[in-house]
Amino acid sequence: MEIRVGSVEDVRRDGCRTVEVNGRPVGVISVGEEFFAVSDRCPHMGASMCTGSLGGTFVAAGPQEYVYGKAGRVIRCPWHGWEFDLESGRSLLEPKRFGLRTYRVTQQDGEVVLHA
Repeated sequence: MEIRVGSVEDVRRDGCRTVEVNGRPVGVISVGEEFFAVSDRCPHMGASMCTGSLGGTFVAAGPQEYVYGKAGRVIRCPWHGWEFDLESGRSLLEPKRFGLRTYRVTQQDGEVVLHA
């Protein structure tokens, strides 16, 4: 199933746009030139992830060395701060237990298209 989300310019301007897939909200998120799509409900208590913030996190650079990375690719729940990787949907704290469902997003003829 393909869902037309809107024009590339409009979705970039909005930052995050919510659409429904089989009755469930999905957030389509603009990060630079790329688009990501994840379930719009936090698995903790159901907050809208689109009302959260985007940022990065510290990643290992070597033994006992961390650097700031994944800039703009970590989405944070607005209620309790749970963080998820936009690419994989996995929780940064407990990736084996929690995550957001991810969806493929493409650009076709100037429009953002969600593939569900």
